[in-house]
Amino acid sequence: MTQIDQNDFSFFSFLKEEDLNRLKEITIKKYFNKDEILFYKGDEPKYLHLLIKGIAKLYTYDHKENEVVIHNLMAPSLIAEIVNYEDLKFPANCSFETKAEVLLIDYEKFKTEFLLKPEISMFFIKSLTRKIKALESFINYNISSNSLEKIAKFLIDNESILINLRQVKIAQLLNITPETFSRKLAKLKKEKIIQNEKGYIKILNHEKLKACFAN
Repeated sequence: MTQIDQNDFSFFSFLKEEDLNRLKEITIKKYFNKDEILFYKGDEPKYLHLLIKGIAKLYTYDHKENEVVIHNLMAPSLIAEIVNYEDLKFPANCSFETKAEVLLIDYEKFKTEFLLKPEISMFFIKSLTRKIKALESFINYNISSNSLEKIAKFLIDNESILINLRQVKIAQLLNITPETFSRKLAKLKKEKIIQNEKGYIKILNHEKLKACFAN
């Protein structure tokens, strides 16, 4: 078992020291490489998954076997905790966009010893609320927004991970054809709003980029 550092539990910093120590005892730390699988759709959850480093991707496939990304998660974040809470099977697959570190917390023990604590209940509620807001944004941007708005909003919201995401991947995440994505990037680059070199994007003018979707 990999040694767990005190900083790994910064997500639970609101807990008392004795509770943190117990949490360590029921937790395993694992390292993952890019594209490695954490779980598959239909698996039964044995652990509460806490992403502490890296970027995770929840995804499924449509009727044509095309990959459909449901959500990208940046550390620190719980992964699919509603599955644990509601005693369900995983509704999607989970893999990693970068190298990652995950804490696997024995959920049966966590449920018995921690879940009834008020601070843990509030912690779950806040985490789920963030994911609901992310889902609402996903639906809104993919149904009602044009491609330039989608691109601009994605770049602003995910600036901290752009160095890890190639342009072709962003186009895939936004469900935009590579050709359309390339044209929109060229427009943003011409207006000196972004810079794109070696397949990666850097924001040069945040205010102008925000104006693309602020209407």
